[in-house]
Amino acid sequence: MSDTQFPLLLRSFIQDTPPEPDGLWNIPHLWRTAAEQNLLPVLAYENKRWKLFDDPNVCRQLDGLLYGTVATNLNRCVDFETLSASFTEHGIAHMPVKGYYLRKLYPTPELRTFGDIDLLIHPEDRQKVHNLMLSLGYTVKQDWEPTYSYIKDAEYYEIHTNLMDGNLDGRTDLQAYFDAAWAHAEPDDGLRFRPEDDFHFIYTVCHLAKHLYGGGAGLRMYLDVALYIKHKDDSLHWQAIVGEFTTLHLVDFFHIVMNACRVWFGTKTICPLPEPDTEALDRLLSYTLDSDLFGHSRDHAVIELRNEKDESPSRSRVLRKMLFPPATEIESRYTFLQNRHWLLPLAWLVRLFANLRLIPSRIRQMKQVTKTDKASVETYDGFMRRIGL
Repeated sequence: MSDTQFPLLLRSFIQDTPPEPDGLWNIPHLWRTAAEQNLLPVLAYENKRWKLFDDPNVCRQLDGLLYGTVATNLNRCVDFETLSASFTEHGIAHMPVKGYYLRKLYPTPELRTFGDIDLLIHPEDRQKVHNLMLSLGYTVKQDWEPTYSYIKDAEYYEIHTNLMDGNLDGRTDLQAYFDAAWAHAEPDDGLRFRPEDDFHFIYTVCHLAKHLYGGGAGLRMYLDVALYIKHKDDSLHWQAIVGEFTTLHLVDFFHIVMNACRVWFGTKTICPLPEPDTEALDRLLSYTLDSDLFGHSRDHAVIELRNEKDESPSRSRVLRKMLFPPATEIESRYTFLQNRHWLLPLAWLVRLFANLRLIPSRIRQMKQVTKTDKASVETYDGFMRRIGL
C-alpha cells in the first residue's frame, strides 16, 4: 500500500538497508509525501543509494535536488560559523540546538534541512545580540520574548532567551524546566556551547510534543529521535531520562515516541519500553502523514477548543481568548506586563500591530472555531490522551 511506502523508505534510510516495498514504488505518492514532510532530500538520497526508480527524468530531478540541497546547507553552515565567530568576538555565549547538531546524526549531514538555525543566549545579552545582528546587515523578522528572529538573504536565525515559549497545559511547566538549559551546556568552540546529550534528547522529544500538541508534527521530528537513538543509545542515561519525563508528566508520550521509532523505523534501544500500542501508533502515523512538517494543514479549531481548560469548551470564550488573551498567557512575550497586568489593553494593541500579516489566517481559524462541534473535540481529545498528551 502506498500509505506505508514512505515509512519503509525512512526505515531504509535509518538502517542503511535496501527498502522492501510491497509492490512497485508509487513515485507520485512518495514525491508528494516527501515534499509535504520536507524530506525530499532523503528521497533523493535513497534513490541515489538504492536506485529506486528507472525513469531517467525522475532520477535527474532527484539528483539535482540532492546536490542542490547539499550545497545550500553547506553554505548555510559556513555562514553560521562566521556568525558564531562574531558572537564569540563580541563576548556573547550562544548555544545552537536542534538542527545544527542533529544534522551530524544523518548519513550525510546536509540532508538534515532546517528553515532556521536556533540559538540560545543569556537574557542579559539580548540587546548586545540585537545590536550586533543589525550591524551585520540582518533584518528583524520577529521581536518579542522569548524568541527573536533575524534574516539576511538565505540566512534565518531564531534567537532564544528560553528554549520553550509555551507550556502544553497546566500539568507541565516546560518553560521553567528549559530555563535551566545553560546548566546542561558543554564547550564547543570559542563561546559556542552545545547541549549535553541527555538534555538535548529530552528537548528534542519535548519540542515534538509541543508541535504535536499545538497542531501537528511531521515525520522528520520522529526521524531526528530515531537517529539520536541509533547513534547514542549506549551513551544516553536512559534511567535518568525516564525520570525526567516522569517529572514532566510526559513519560507516556515518551514511550509512544520511542515505540513509534521502533515500529515505524526498526530502531533498537536498550531503554526498557512497554509493548507498543499498535492501534494508537497506526492512528498517529495516519495523523502525521495527513499533516506537513509543523501541522500547518491541520484544522486548528479543534485544537483551540480542546485546549480550553474549562470542562465544557465554549466557542465564544475561545474566540474572546483568541482576540483578547489574558495577561498570564502573553506576559512571557510582552514582558512589560509582568507585575503590571493593568497594561493588558496596551499589550493587545501591540500584539495586533506585531501580527498584522497573520490576521487573514487568524480570521480563518476563528471561522473554523464557530463551525467545530463537540464530537470533533472529544474525538481529538481522546486521541491526544491516548498518545500521552
